[in-house]
Amino acid sequence: MKRLHAATVITQAGRVVGVQVDVLRPAGTNGPAARLVAGPGQLAHRIELRVPAKLATAQQIERFHTAVGAKIGVTAGPPHSTVSSSMASARGTRKRPTPA
Repeated sequence: MKRLHAATVITQAGRVVGVQVDVLRPAGTNGPAARLVAGPGQLAHRIELRVPAKLATAQQIERFHTAVGAKIGVTAGPPHSTVSSSMASARGTRKRPTPA
């Protein structure tokens, strides 16, 4: 059985926009460290989770984000994904102004 890892989950408008699993650094290792921080309109959640063996494809990452979102009660995926696709489809149907 895989062990649980602590993780930070960032949500925005009820959707998962980022997940960072804590990595244990060897004792005595000094150097740069990075972490996710919630920005304006975002929330940070601390949870424990099991990390899948593979996160190599977009589908695997999406399934992982969906599982993480279910654990904290939100939807997976960035909030802008549906907006950008609808904007792209609207862009193709927009009429250009006719010159006077």
